[in-house]
Amino acid sequence: MQPTEWGTTSLLLEELVGSGFISPHLPFQKNANQSIYKLSDEYSLFYLKFIEHSRATGAGTWLKKSSTSSWRSWSGYAFERICMKHTDNIKQAFGVSGVFTETSAWRHSSKDGNGAQVDLLLDRQDNVIRICEMKFSNAEFAIDKTYAAELKNKLDIFRRERKTKKALFLAMVPPMALKTICILLVW
Repeated sequence: MQPTEWGTTSLLLEELVGSGFISPHLPFQKNANQSIYKLSDEYSLFYLKFIEHSRATGAGTWLKKSSTSSWRSWSGYAFERICMKHTDNIKQAFGVSGVFTETSAWRHSSKDGNGAQVDLLLDRQDNVIRICEMKFSNAEFAIDKTYAAELKNKLDIFRRERKTKKALFLAMVPPMALKTICILLVW
């Protein structure tokens, strides 16, 4: 892009952020110039996924759609976006609202497919990083052995790639209660 186009792009991004359609997410240990912008307006997310090209109408349409994998995927993504808008409330619920905290996200991709992503990292001044896993479910969410292994792998990749010596705490953020966790997760 030409320098004048960058100025126009920056202005457009600022206007979209100001209007609430997108939000910047700062990657872990990066500066503001490296922000990732995500669509954050809930209605726009819903419209693009279910209305824009939909030909289905009539009684029972939404009830049928609510049992599809597409609906479950969208519900999870929308739940994550709502959580991101309420990080102050999440920190308060964890009892760390008084601790200086940098909020960010993190992603690692590798050619072998062993990547990992964290949508919400709370990097605290007291040498603790809380890795928040947001999981949408219509009922109590259970962590089984397979999912526990995925979570452990995610934290192992984070520690290896970021080379951090800070304590890592995993925090589940579900819309409802967690069932008893069958595996003790310690890092």
